[in-house]
Amino acid sequence: MLTKISLQKQLVVIFSILAILILFILLPLINNNLTEVMDDEMYEILDRSLDDFYSYHFSPVYGESDKQIYHFTYNIKTDTLYLSQNISPKKERQLTIAFSDELYEMIDQEKTEAKNKVKMNDQTIYYQIKKVNANKYIISLVYSDYTKTLINNLYERIIYIFYGGLFVFGIVLFVWVSSLIKPLKQIKNYIDDIKEDKESHLHIQRNDEIGILSSSLVEMKEEIDRQNEIKEEMIHNISHDLKTPIAIIQTYAQSIKDDIYPYGDKNASLDVILENSSRLEKKVRSLLYLNRLDYLSEHIGDDTCRMKELIGHMTMQMQNLHPDVCIITELDDVEFMGLEDHWRICIENIIENAFRYVENEIKIILKENELEIYNDGEPISVENPELLFQPYETGNKGQFGLGLSIVYKTVTMYGYSVLAVNREHGVSFIIRKK
Repeated sequence: MLTKISLQKQLVVIFSILAILILFILLPLINNNLTEVMDDEMYEILDRSLDDFYSYHFSPVYGESDKQIYHFTYNIKTDTLYLSQNISPKKERQLTIAFSDELYEMIDQEKTEAKNKVKMNDQTIYYQIKKVNANKYIISLVYSDYTKTLINNLYERIIYIFYGGLFVFGIVLFVWVSSLIKPLKQIKNYIDDIKEDKESHLHIQRNDEIGILSSSLVEMKEEIDRQNEIKEEMIHNISHDLKTPIAIIQTYAQSIKDDIYPYGDKNASLDVILENSSRLEKKVRSLLYLNRLDYLSEHIGDDTCRMKELIGHMTMQMQNLHPDVCIITELDDVEFMGLEDHWRICIENIIENAFRYVENEIKIILKENELEIYNDGEPISVENPELLFQPYETGNKGQFGLGLSIVYKTVTMYGYSVLAVNREHGVSFIIRKK
């Protein structure tokens, strides 16, 4: 329910609930504990006073007459009750009524000590009874007027301290929450601007999670802008690349229709049309396959591919196409997760990329959960080699910018990673199990 309102309103609600809890739960507990503490203190005072009275016949006075400790002596043999102080008969009767029942109960049950408190005429009387010998009991009493005042004063002070502390804590927390709301609003506005494709800037100088989030958003925006620029450039290049073979096909087809052979004779001119058709088909197929991988990544099965047989067959074909390049293989008999068709396209793209840069040698090493394809060509000039696997990214001799992106999507789809590493003389593309 609280998630439907703002943070500031949530703060007000939480503090209101907290204040009510303190008022109805915590403060009564504090009041009870204070009462217990004061009761213990009163009984301890009575105990000390009773001992002093018994030992030295000394009765302390706390100022006014109604705040002194009263002492009775009861003799069982004579059944007489003697009060050590001179007070009015009315007050003496009141004091006697307070403890008389418990005194006789002690005598019947042969108890040696008792303490209690009773409320009389809106006043509380604390008393303590002690048996000092076989025939004698001493009873000490005191009114609770000053203890009640002390408890009330302490209780009020605690209330002031609690609510004062709660008020200060609330202000500090409110300021802190407000300091969070402002950057969050900036982030929201920044995201809205991104959504509406508006120019926007986000500057939040913080080192906490909000600062990290804002930095990540800025980096995300920069990456989106970079990708958009690359895509726009790539769309332009694709349009140009597609337009050229289409134009050639149209021109040559029209010329042949008019019995004109631009490339010497009919067969040579038709070969040009076929070559450009094949080039056009390959580019379109790469685009469609890259988009299809997004769908395939959500429907992964338990298929495995025997990589040794696949790579052996592919290198044999490519060796025939490139007899001037030495292809060395070190292949263990291992299996990789995934369909053979997907791995074939993936490895073809890496090897074709290697042939574009190779000078003399390509080396393929296959072992458990790892495949390395090395060529002795020029090193990678990109500052961050990982960018080569981003869509539409091309190297110095790159063609369409989709081959290595297809590689990246394929290997990650099956739980592998791929990286490009500059060697001392050449470059390696390494696929490993994550």
